[in-house]
Amino acid sequence: MFAKLNTDGSCVNGRCGGGGILRNALGQVIMAFTINLGEGTSSWAEAMSMLHGMQICIQRGVNMIIGETDSILLAKAITKSWSIPWRMYIPVKKIQKIVEEHGFTINHCLREANQPADKLASISLSTDANQVFNSYANLPSLVKGLVNLDRMNLPTFISKRTKDANLIFEPP
Repeated sequence: MFAKLNTDGSCVNGRCGGGGILRNALGQVIMAFTINLGEGTSSWAEAMSMLHGMQICIQRGVNMIIGETDSILLAKAITKSWSIPWRMYIPVKKIQKIVEEHGFTINHCLREANQPADKLASISLSTDANQVFNSYANLPSLVKGLVNLDRMNLPTFISKRTKDANLIFEPP
């Protein structure tokens, strides 16, 4: 079975979590997860999320995997294009071993293309429990909406709140 795994890590004030979503060739959800990772860095959380997702795929017998991450650092480290930062060394080495043994492919994707995984990673920070969603119906509603947008090939945008600069502009 061919499938695509999108993962993402999140780190706020040193507390890390991750999430991922596995979909078949038609874009249908096979499963999704959130994982509480404890203390660490954002790059380590990215690597741990990818490793956890790949391990779930192996456990479920999903063999033809394309993995996507919005971390160019992680993607380049896994493909041996860049050296591995020491904080990510152990999980990246484990990922590389899985890639070699199972023929998985790891690609970089833009953050906008990774929104369901990003939302799952954010959700992981609000709970201490790891979660597995075994179907689309079990997904949190915000993630369902992002999955639907993906399946319809509609773009998602990242909104960013700007800070008021307290500048006063008085035209002449």
